[in-house]
Amino acid sequence: MMSTLLNNLSFRNSVRGYVKVSDGSIIILRAAIVDVIPSQVPSPFGAEFNVNYIVGISVHPSEGALNEVKDKPILEPGKQVNEGWIELEIDDKVSAYEEVIYKDAKIGEYLIRLEIEPIMASKNTQFKMQQGPLYTLRWAPKISWHKIGEKT
Repeated sequence: MMSTLLNNLSFRNSVRGYVKVSDGSIIILRAAIVDVIPSQVPSPFGAEFNVNYIVGISVHPSEGALNEVKDKPILEPGKQVNEGWIELEIDDKVSAYEEVIYKDAKIGEYLIRLEIEPIMASKNTQFKMQQGPLYTLRWAPKISWHKIGEKT
C-alpha cells in the first residue's frame, strides 16, 4: 500500500514564475504538487482528481523597498498582521507550473498540470521580515489533466 501511494506520481516539469511589482521588487513563486487522489471515475474528462499542492514565494526587494521599512520593527514569529497593507500594481508576471504523471493500474496514466497565476500583490508598511519588506500574493490555481496512457 505505501509503495503504491509513494510511486504513483512522477515529476515531469517544474517551472518557477515571477512577479515584478510597482515598487521594483521581484517575487519568485513556485508551485508543487504534493499528492493526487482520484475522486470520480468515470467522468467527462476520464477521471476527476483532487490535487493537493503548495505554493511558495521568495522576495527580492528593491533598494527603495528596503529603505522604506529600514526603521520598522521585525514581525514576531506567529504574529498576524491585519493593518498597514498597501496594494501594489503588477508590472510583469509569469505563472509558475508543475506537471506530474499520475499512474494507476485501474484508470491508466494522466498528465496533470498545476499552474499558479499571480493576480494581486501587497506589502506591509508597518512591519518587516529579517530580509526586508513583508509581501503577500494572491494567486489563482489552474488545474488540468488529460489521459496519456492505456489501462494496464
